[in-house]
Amino acid sequence: MNKAHLALILTFAAFGSVVGTHVGSIPVLIAKSGISPFAFGIAGSLGMLVNIGCMAAGGLVNRIASPRTVLLFIVPVSIAVLLAALSSNSPVTFFVTFLLLNACIGTMDIFMNAEASVVEHELSRPVFSTYHACAMLAIAGFALAGSMTSVLLAPWFGIVLAAVPLLLAWGAIHKHFHERGPAVVTAGHERVPLPRGLLTVIGLAAGFSVTCEVAAIQWSGQLLAKVAPDFAAFSGLGLCFFGICSGGMRLFGDRLRTGFGDLRVMAVGLAVAVAGFAGLGLAPGFWLSALAFAAVGFGVSLVFPCLFALAGRLAPQARAAAMSYTALVGGLPRVALPWTLGVLAAAHSVNTVFAACAIFALASLVLIVMAFARAGQRLSAA
Repeated sequence: MNKAHLALILTFAAFGSVVGTHVGSIPVLIAKSGISPFAFGIAGSLGMLVNIGCMAAGGLVNRIASPRTVLLFIVPVSIAVLLAALSSNSPVTFFVTFLLLNACIGTMDIFMNAEASVVEHELSRPVFSTYHACAMLAIAGFALAGSMTSVLLAPWFGIVLAAVPLLLAWGAIHKHFHERGPAVVTAGHERVPLPRGLLTVIGLAAGFSVTCEVAAIQWSGQLLAKVAPDFAAFSGLGLCFFGICSGGMRLFGDRLRTGFGDLRVMAVGLAVAVAGFAGLGLAPGFWLSALAFAAVGFGVSLVFPCLFALAGRLAPQARAAAMSYTALVGGLPRVALPWTLGVLAAAHSVNTVFAACAIFALASLVLIVMAFARAGQRLSAA
């Protein structure tokens, strides 16, 4: 098996360990730091802004440093920042470390996806969904672990677990990632014009879809506290369940993409997600909420990997630049909507958050259909 392929699997899993450990600890960190739902919504928007800024800068950074070099730098930094985030005990430290961690996540995200796009091209078969499955399953497992260590011990104990995949990934990146050289990416970026119109539509669709996925992740603890108070102490259970549904679906995603095509896979998935979010908005009981939450996890699971793989294929000589532009365009909904969800949760209930996500998922579906309809042969060939 391609060693870079295995190294990417470890890298995506390490990424998931950072996200999962932090999100699983968030309810305890919020309580310790005195953060209100409204303030958490603000933190979510600011964090997303930082995240997207780092992703959008990926094309520029790639002019002077390869994905391998950037990842070798950002992985150990992520360990230090995650430890600081898990140790926060005031509004100031919560906000600062939340933003710094989102910067690390955004940087890891764009460069591991850029490398994944290259490896998928080299392997001549779809593998993107497999990588994202590893990330989501790691998020699920480490969210539960982070939740349990936060409740039973202390939030900062989570770093002991998260550091293991991060250090393993660093070693695999150092040993197996190719030093492709920034000059190659720079030259490609200068010579090959990006299909900005199409990437704009793809970016907006990705922005709405990712907002829905992040909302499901970040608000899962509050939903669990409402529908199953007995399990509320272990808030990571909700995210763990979501991650198993989403990650399990992504394990089969590449086969589905090969068999049915990206458009059908995304359209059916988002239709299922819309139904799931709408169901959660009606404030059902525990079992119906679990069923609706599973539908959301299955539904949104393949949208992001399909869209990012597509963005990379549309500009094969400037993959990082194409993905950075897509992330930048998708930044508008990803920055504005978390704040909106925080306002809705503070004014109404957590169920209103999921009802709003049904509208966002529907908007993503419409944009994806528009993109395929307007792009025609060029998009189909990609």
